Amino acid sequence: MKEKELRLALVCYGGVSLAVYMHGVTKEIQKLVRASRIYNAPLLASERRQKTYTELNDDTARETDTESIYFDLLKRVGEEVELRVFVDVIAGASAGGINGVMLARSLAHDLPLDTHRDMWLNKADVTALLDDEAMPGKWSKIFIRPLFWNINSKWLTKLIPDEEAREKASLFLRSRWFKPPFSGEKLTNMLLDASKSMGTPRTPRASLLPLGHRLELFVTLTDFFGFTQKIPLHDPPLIEEREHRHVLHFNYFKHPGGKVDTDFGAENVPGLVFAARATSCFPGAFPPTQISEIDRVLEKRGETWPTRESFIQHNFEPLIDAGIDPATASYIDGSVLNNKPFAEAIAALRNRPAFREVDRRIVYIDPDPEGRNKIRKRSLPGFFQSIRGALSDIPRNEPVRDELESLQQIGKRIHQYREVVRATRPHVADVVAPIIAEDPSLAPNVATLSYWRHQANAMAVSQAGYAYDGYVQVKVLSVLDALTSLIEEMSAAIQHPSERLALSNSLETWAKAKGIFPVRWHTPSSGDRTKATREWIAFLRNFDRNFRVRRLRFVIRRLNELYQRVIEHDEGDFDSEGLDDFKRHLYRALDHLQTRTTPVFFGDDFRKKVSLLLKDRGGRLNVAEVEDILAMLAPIMSLGEIDREVDEVFSIMAVNTLPEDERRELLQAYLGFPFFDVLTFPLLLNEEVDDIDTIRVDRISPLDAKGLSKGSNIMALRGRDLGRFGAFFSRTAREHDYLWGRLQSAERLVDIVSNTLAKTAITPSERDAFKNRLFLAILDAEEPHLARIGSLIKTLRQRAQERIRTQEEEAATGN
Repeated sequence: MKEKELRLALVCYGGVSLAVYMHGVTKEIQKLVRASRIYNAPLLASERRQKTYTELNDDTARETDTESIYFDLLKRVGEEVELRVFVDVIAGASAGGINGVMLARSLAHDLPLDTHRDMWLNKADVTALLDDEAMPGKWSKIFIRPLFWNINSKWLTKLIPDEEAREKASLFLRSRWFKPPFSGEKLTNMLLDASKSMGTPRTPRASLLPLGHRLELFVTLTDFFGFTQKIPLHDPPLIEEREHRHVLHFNYFKHPGGKVDTDFGAENVPGLVFAARATSCFPGAFPPTQISEIDRVLEKRGETWPTRESFIQHNFEPLIDAGIDPATASYIDGSVLNNKPFAEAIAALRNRPAFREVDRRIVYIDPDPEGRNKIRKRSLPGFFQSIRGALSDIPRNEPVRDELESLQQIGKRIHQYREVVRATRPHVADVVAPIIAEDPSLAPNVATLSYWRHQANAMAVSQAGYAYDGYVQVKVLSVLDALTSLIEEMSAAIQHPSERLALSNSLETWAKAKGIFPVRWHTPSSGDRTKATREWIAFLRNFDRNFRVRRLRFVIRRLNELYQRVIEHDEGDFDSEGLDDFKRHLYRALDHLQTRTTPVFFGDDFRKKVSLLLKDRGGRLNVAEVEDILAMLAPIMSLGEIDREVDEVFSIMAVNTLPEDERRELLQAYLGFPFFDVLTFPLLLNEEVDDIDTIRVDRISPLDAKGLSKGSNIMALRGRDLGRFGAFFSRTAREHDYLWGRLQSAERLVDIVSNTLAKTAITPSERDAFKNRLFLAILDAEEPHLARIGSLIKTLRQRAQERIRTQEEEAATGN
């Protein structure tokens, strides 16, 4: 059976009180991902298809209304493809940032979002959020009272249809002016309580992320005062500009060996809450926030923040370098400058392992596409309209066309790369065949594999001809650049780009003095190698980490292709667990390679030596000093050790897990990679090529899910009212938007899961049947909690039942 992964990268827009709608959406996404984790339990496929969700669910305490239906959907898809669905990237701003933070924590440690219904329905209210000092007294702004004497007057009802909202609008307008009416500390407490209510992981390794996969969360902020950064020019040589954009970055990663790195544990909650609080500081409504606010709230609650220093060091390095205390920096709403954080999501898609064929989607959640695109009139904008547009509306609604076009370009380059590899593969197979023929059993030991690799490298040099010259020059320069970056990261003495440029020049001067660059390469047939030839070969063997990374990725992609072929054509017993173990070993080696170029790997003593050497030098080093640093670096990086590790994995795992034909092809990929790299490396340079050919983009919004609302306006979101603050003024509005968030996302998720297959695999009537089951399950589950919208629930239930009857009649008549 063919296997596939559907990987979702979520982009969550801002929208003030439309956050309630977005909670409904993210809750449903979490339920789909959890159903997929349950469905993909470690069982034989035939056994799994006999099980029900109830039989496999390992946590019966949580609400599981729609998970069983998603489970059945995946079981139906499983007739064609064994599909695993998970989210590995989330980028959010403002309201989307809050929901992104909570969803990420839920996914990282398999924590429920059930209790957040209470937070959004009960606590996201103007009366709960108003600052105590802003609360109006009996005679506050008495001149406004006549406007609300008859809250059911015709003009007021037209302006604010919801009666509860009209009553609270009176309260709000009589609160303090010229200071934010909402309390930052109340919001912080609300978010801390919500995070705590999720509980703790059932086991230390509980997660909705597969082993070896990373979850990344990006939350946009706006640094109100900003910080200066230096930019090198020709004349003047250096200028300063002020930067206000800021992005917080959180990670979860379960290493192939089982070790877990997480920024989403209980000890990290204050940092996550700061991200949620800071990204949602809507100007004028909430006061700007500082890290010191979190400190004050935690102190009042008698709680601690164990990871405070590491959070600051990891996320505020530019401020620290600029001499600013991050605890006193002030932040406002992330959507002011970056309301649609596509760029962060796209950048995070690189460097992702693939155990199966991958269907990669960017799914963006836009609760108000109509409002963003609506132009009421084309007349000349007035004074206040111009100011609001310039300061708020236009920046928040900048299109994402540029980011999506760059996405298409990445896909195009990767497609070209794959086509070059596909076209070259037969020739490389012919060249490598004589090497492999030395061992007809295709069971080489570690020493043999190492010898074969050196043979293949030499043949690649001799057969590439003059094309090798450009390849090796670019390759050496790229390694010098990577070493510059590594030394820069290890040294606190490199403060701005001009010093980095000086350091780069120092390494190039060293390379020229050593005869490493420009490379004077010689083919193996040209006689004895010169000293210069030996120098650049030794340099690449010691420091060319990226070549090893590219080779491992290349081999893993080929293994995935062969994996699918074996699954589809092998009629005997197939050791899928063994192949997965093979890939885990390869990913472990890849993980080891990547950690070898992180500053922490080299230890504090080595970093202090480098920092001391570069202190007050402006990045300038002489040839002897560069030589000393690299002489210390090489044995610590020990890239030859990784080569031996990978050779050992191949010598054991390939023999034990792959049939002979597939083993031969994988060895051709491993040994023949230098031939491919000569052709493709100059094409892509340092572009990370991962598991994907193309990235598809899907949207979840009220415009895209019409299953229950076609031909009516009953779904029009109430949070759009009052400048998108409407849901904060009415419990009815919040219930309405939350319910539609769940219903509409459920409908869209069925579409997204279904279209991972061929169009004819799941028929439209089957899709509708799953959607109808989801609609009814959500209505049944939420009815006890949504007392204000009983009539809407009744109407929607009738519509769902009518859809079922209509579809049954059509099926019976063959239409």
